[in-house]
Amino acid sequence: MNGLRPPGRPAPGRRPRSQVAALATVVLLLVTAGLVGAPANARPVDQERAAPAGSGTASGTAPRQLQAQVLTWTAGDDFLRYQSAPTTAVAGPTTIVFENSAATGNTTGMQHTLTFDTGDPAYNSDVDLNILADPTDSNGGRWTVDVVLSPGTYRYFCAIPGHGAMTGLLVVTDGGSDTTAPTASAVVSGERNDDGAYLGAATVTLSAEDSGSGVDRVEYAVDGGAWGTYSAPVTVNSPGQHTVSYRATDKAGNTSAAQSVSFTVVEPPAPDTTPPTATAAVTGQRDDDGAYLGAATVTLSATDTESGVEKVEYSLDGGAYAVYSAPVTVNQPGQHTVSYRATDKAGNTSSAQSVSFTVVEPPVQDTTPPTATAAVTGQRDDGGAYLGSATVTLSATDTGSGVENVEYSLDGQPYATYSAPVVVNQPGQHTVSYRATDKAGNTSAAQSVSFTVVEPPAPDTTPPTATASVTGQRDGDGAYLGAATVTLSATDTGSGVEKVEYSLDGGAWSTYSAPLTVNAPGQHTVGYRATDRAGNTSAVQSVSFTVVEPPVQDTTPPTATAAVTGQRDDDGAYLGSATVTLSATDAGSGVDRIEYSLDGGPYAVYSAPVTVNQPGRHTVSYRATDKAGNTSAAQSVSFTVVEPPAPDTTPPTATAAVAGQQDDDGAYLGSATVTLSATDAGSGVDRIEYALDGQSYARYTMPVTVNQPGRHTLSYRATDKAGNTSGTASVTFTVVASGPGPACPAPDTRPTVWLGTVDSGVPNRPVDGTCTVNDLIEDERTWPNHGQFVAHVSAVTTHLHHLGVITHQEHGRLMNAAGRSGVGKGARN
Repeated sequence: MNGLRPPGRPAPGRRPRSQVAALATVVLLLVTAGLVGAPANARPVDQERAAPAGSGTASGTAPRQLQAQVLTWTAGDDFLRYQSAPTTAVAGPTTIVFENSAATGNTTGMQHTLTFDTGDPAYNSDVDLNILADPTDSNGGRWTVDVVLSPGTYRYFCAIPGHGAMTGLLVVTDGGSDTTAPTASAVVSGERNDDGAYLGAATVTLSAEDSGSGVDRVEYAVDGGAWGTYSAPVTVNSPGQHTVSYRATDKAGNTSAAQSVSFTVVEPPAPDTTPPTATAAVTGQRDDDGAYLGAATVTLSATDTESGVEKVEYSLDGGAYAVYSAPVTVNQPGQHTVSYRATDKAGNTSSAQSVSFTVVEPPVQDTTPPTATAAVTGQRDDGGAYLGSATVTLSATDTGSGVENVEYSLDGQPYATYSAPVVVNQPGQHTVSYRATDKAGNTSAAQSVSFTVVEPPAPDTTPPTATASVTGQRDGDGAYLGAATVTLSATDTGSGVEKVEYSLDGGAWSTYSAPLTVNAPGQHTVGYRATDRAGNTSAVQSVSFTVVEPPVQDTTPPTATAAVTGQRDDDGAYLGSATVTLSATDAGSGVDRIEYSLDGGPYAVYSAPVTVNQPGRHTVSYRATDKAGNTSAAQSVSFTVVEPPAPDTTPPTATAAVAGQQDDDGAYLGSATVTLSATDAGSGVDRIEYALDGQSYARYTMPVTVNQPGRHTLSYRATDKAGNTSGTASVTFTVVASGPGPACPAPDTRPTVWLGTVDSGVPNRPVDGTCTVNDLIEDERTWPNHGQFVAHVSAVTTHLHHLGVITHQEHGRLMNAAGRSGVGKGARN
C-alpha cells in the first residue's frame, strides 16, 4: 500500500517487502504463462479507420500499401473460435484491431488473447503480438496495435488455458507493382427474333479479370453517353440500334482500352404470362457420406422463353428472400435448406422450390504442393528443332485445396502468372521454368523444359483449298424445305487458313464465322473463297440451291405420360414419399414444355421428377405443349403416401476428456476441466447431461472445471432427438491444491480491498493460509508506470476468479478501481 488509509481506519501491520514479493511470485506463476496486458503501443480504436469485424483488409486499400490496412479480430463467450478473423492481407503497414467486449458477444467477462506464434519456423516470426482483452479493461476490451506485415503466413491463437482451439492462419501476399490493365468482356443476352434483334430489351453483362492487383471497377457508356460504374447487368429496352462501350480498371489504376458491343432492340411480342423455370445445383468437396467439407456453393439459374428472366431470389434456412447475384456459399456446419424462385420481366414468379444439404468441418490443412507439368508443341524439323515457333502449355493438379495459380519464367526472366500457352518465336535455345501454387499457399519446386527454335522454311505461295456443303430437309425435287444451311471449310498445308469469305446471291463479301442459313424462298447461289496467313486467296467457287415454303403447320398436340415410383407397403401406399416422373413425345414440331398441378394447385413447368412427402391421398395432373403451341388434354395420376416406418431407437454414444496440469502422480494441480461430447447417427444428439460426485444431473453446455481438492467422479449420459438415452458412464480424477499457502505474519485484514487510495468495495477474503486479497495486490511497490500495475492486478484477479475466491462482478470492480487509482502515475504522497 502507498501509506494512505481511509479516515478513521487504523493502518494494519505490514509484512516485509521480500515476503510480499515472494507471495506475488507464487500467484503469478499460477497465472497462465504468456498472459500480459495490452502492448505499450496499443491504443483505442479509431472508429473511422477500423474495418468491420472479420473484413480482412480495409476497403479501398491500395496494393502498394500507401496507407495502413486494418485487420480486425473479435471474440466473445466462445472459447473454441474467434467470433471473426481475417484470412488474407497485403504486406506492409497494418493496424491490428482486437475486440473482446459485449458488442462482440462477450456476456460473461471471459478473457481472450490475440497472440502471434513466433516459435514455429513454419510461420512468419517477425511480428511479436500478444494482446489480452476483456470487457472490463481500461479500453472496454477493444485494442489496436500498429505492425508491419511481411509476405508469408502468420499463425495466431488465444493463449488462455483451454482455449487452444482458437487458432488460425493469416496469409500475407506481396503487394508488388502491377502495370498490366485488366481484361474486360461483354455478353449480350435476351430473347431474340429470327433477325437476331432483341425483343423488348437486351441485357449487357460485363465482366473483367486481372491477375495482378485485382479488378477495382468496370465502367460502361450507352450510345456514346457519359461513362458510369457497372454494378449489375445493363438492360437497354429502347427500340433501335444501340452500342454499349466498356472498360475496366484494376486496383493499381491500370485501365483497359475501351471496347464496345452493338445490337438492335425491337418491340416485344404479346405479354408473357408464363413464369420462368428455376433450377439449383449444389457444388463443393464432399465426404463419403455426401456432406460438404467446409462449405457448399449453391448456384441458381433460370430460363424464360418469353419475356426473359428478370431476377432470381433465394432464402437460406427459412430467412427472408434476397436477390441472387452470384453463387451462394454456405460455410456454417449443419443441415441447410436453400429455397429459390424466379421472376420474369413480365412479373410472373415461379413456385418456390428448395434444395437441402449438410456442411461439415473441413479436413486438416493442405500442406502438399501441386504437381505441375509442361508440354511443348509445334512443327519440328528432322533435328527436333521447332520451325518458326514453339508453344509451351503448362498445367497443374492438386488433390488438396486445389490449384491457385501457375507461374513461368522464360530464359531466366522474372516469374509471371500463366494464363494461356506461351508462344516462343525467337530463334535460339530456350528454357521455360515453371511452378504451381495451391489455394493453401503450397508452391511446388521449380521445374524446367528446354528446346530450340529455328527459322521457318521458305514463304507459302499456295492458296488454301475451300469446300462447301448444303444441308437441310428436302422435298422430292431436291429443294430445301423452309431453309438451307451452307457450311464452309478450308484447309492449308502451308501457313494455315487465315479466313473464309462468302457472298450470297452476288452480294458483298463477308467473313464466314458460322454456318449460313438461307430461308428466303427461291433460287440462291453462295460464292466462297479462302485466304491463308501468307495472303494467298483461292479462286472463287460457288454452290447453288433452291429454297421452297415449308409444309403446313403442326396442329397435333404431344403425348404425355406419367410414372409414380417409390417404396410401397402391402396396400400399395408409398412409404414416406412418392416420386412422379413425367415425359412427353411429339412427332411434329417437338415438345416445348411439360406442366403439372399437385392436388388442384396452379400448373407449374415440369423440370425434374416431383417428390410428394405429405401423408395422404394425392393427385398429379399433367399436360404437354409442343413448339407449335398445341397443348394436350390434361391427364392425372393418383396415389397415397403414408408415414415411414418406426423412428430411431438407438441411443447416442457419449465420451469424456479430462484436461489440466498434472503432477507426477497424475493428480490435477489446482483444477481439472472435463469436456463432454456425443455422436448419434440416427435422429441426432439432443442434449448431454452430467452429475458431479453424485449430485443431480444438469444439462451440459460448456466444459466443467472442478477446483475443489479431492477425488471426484463425473457421471454423464446423452439423449438423442428421438428420446433414446445412453447408459450412464463416468470418469474419475483427483484434484490437489496448487501449492502450500505462505505464512502471513502480519496479514492485511481490512474488510475491503484497497488499491492505493481507492476502496473497491470488494470484501477482503483469505486466499491461502492467512494471506488475504489485499496481501496479493502489491500497490505499495514502486511501479514503472500505471499500465504495469493494472496488468499486475489483472493477472492476480483473473487467477482469484478462476480459483472461485472472487466473482466475475468483483473481478470487474477490482479492475475498475485499479484503473482509477494513482498507483504508478507519479511520485507517492
